[in-house]
Amino acid sequence: MRHVTYALTPERGYFDPGEVVFRECGVVLRSIQELDLLTDGTAVTLYEAEATRDQIDGSLAQADGKVIDYQVADAGGHVVLQVHYHPSDLIRNLIELHDSYATHLDYPLEFVDPSTSSLRVSVIGAKDQLQAQIAATREEVDVTVERIGDYDPGTDRRFAALTERQREVLLIAVRKGYYESPREATYDDIAADLDCSASAVGKHLRRIESELVDATVSDRAMGEFHDTLAEIQ
Repeated sequence: MRHVTYALTPERGYFDPGEVVFRECGVVLRSIQELDLLTDGTAVTLYEAEATRDQIDGSLAQADGKVIDYQVADAGGHVVLQVHYHPSDLIRNLIELHDSYATHLDYPLEFVDPSTSSLRVSVIGAKDQLQAQIAATREEVDVTVERIGDYDPGTDRRFAALTERQREVLLIAVRKGYYESPREATYDDIAADLDCSASAVGKHLRRIESELVDATVSDRAMGEFHDTLAEIQ
């Protein structure tokens, strides 16, 4: 099997008009944890986002009947937002296109440029299926292939899921001994190699640590999240 990672960028700047409303209300979408098209044509998307509850409520109040229901849970430093809605034709087309090929979508999908809704996607499958899927996808949105290679299920995918900048910060932190006991480096030491501020290093490392912990316990966390939703619905 092969593993391909590529960025999808819609020409109009969004996959669904609701993403523009999110941006205008200050909601920053970080990733898509799950995405399902239901038999009635509606969709359910589980987002990871940076936003307050007021920002989310305010943006979804402008949905003009497209949003059927939504739930929000605090995940410590970010929120998890589940939205049941009527998807745009583009979203519906992309989901149906993916489902027509013998490939596996590897979640989460990462928003690499929230200002244009550019989304990083990783897909696993046979070479011919992946080639055909990418070619068909290019008829809907811009596709930029970033990485391609053999799929190794033994590879630590949690590290690969980090952004390029996050991987750079983490590798320098490890190399300098930040995670040794006792620590052999400070934020300032790491910042000197990255040409950024110590506060920026701290922000990066906290985000990296949060994402790696989330990935490690993702199955359990998502199960508990769905249990919580079931209790409050």
